[in-house]
Amino acid sequence: MPTVALDLLGGDGAPDVVADAAASLLREQEPISLILVGPEEQARDLLSARGLTEGRLSGGRPTGGPLSGGCVALAHASRAVRMDEDPLRALREDADASVSVAARLVAKGSADAWVSVGHTGAAVAAAVLELGRIPGMSRPALAVVVPGVAGRVVLLDAGAAPDATPDLLRQFAVVGHAYAEGLGAVDPAVGLLTIGSEDGKGDQLRRSAHELLRDSLIAAGIRYAGPVEGHDVALGERAQVIVTDGFTGNVVLKALEGAVQWAAVRMGAAYGDIGPARGVVRETATSEFAGGMLLGVQGVTVIGHGAGSAEEIAACVRLAARAADAGLARRTSEALAGGRS
Repeated sequence: MPTVALDLLGGDGAPDVVADAAASLLREQEPISLILVGPEEQARDLLSARGLTEGRLSGGRPTGGPLSGGCVALAHASRAVRMDEDPLRALREDADASVSVAARLVAKGSADAWVSVGHTGAAVAAAVLELGRIPGMSRPALAVVVPGVAGRVVLLDAGAAPDATPDLLRQFAVVGHAYAEGLGAVDPAVGLLTIGSEDGKGDQLRRSAHELLRDSLIAAGIRYAGPVEGHDVALGERAQVIVTDGFTGNVVLKALEGAVQWAAVRMGAAYGDIGPARGVVRETATSEFAGGMLLGVQGVTVIGHGAGSAEEIAACVRLAARAADAGLARRTSEALAGGRS
């Protein structure tokens, strides 16, 4: 049973919506142990209000608990990193911030993964400071799974590294490929997001990265689809892994989310019932597409939407547990070292 540390203080609706997510997971008897990370007295009150009681830590891990199929323990953290704070400075000045404590639980072996829907920059910084990067990874990448028409697409980076170099995009391609394989993709192809599918399209970064990816991925036995365009992210036919810098990736992701919402409203108006379209959107948001996986650190880190519902946060916890069971950190480390798991 994997143990997931959950940041109680992260997100727009924290701590209540995070506590609701934890209660939902426990009531559904998910095979997951939880450690809620936040002020202990506040956490106890939140659990009590939901008819739950605190489990305990034994040997650093949760044991016992309020319901069969799962248990919950508490780990004290003094505060969250505010959205208007510089994340790196905040974490260096306060070791008891909730993202630091949650990541540290993984580093110490008390948890197998951790989840936050709070300050993305703080979560990334905490993962790097507490877990460390895997060898060969300059900066971690936030990978999101997009439900493409032809099948899922792993898009990275979605916001962890706004600036990139050709070699960093190569690293993203390798770990993204390993992540896609871990999700069940067979021989996924890697594409480079740019403004045209022909050679030579794009800015200097994209042109240089194309040449590097073409040579290095083929040498590593990874299929390279070449340059791909924005619509390929939603189609999923030409490439199952698409790499770009974090600035561009985040813009693409938010644009896709807005387009989906627009389509749901328009379809609802056209058919006189928005329920089915909203159901598809809700199902997507509460499945494996719910959160971003931070690739390139020595431990499983999932970062979700700050405005996420309890269902979406629970989905992030499930994603983290599955990644821990699949040995994601090992897979990405072996991929960067040149090994194939």
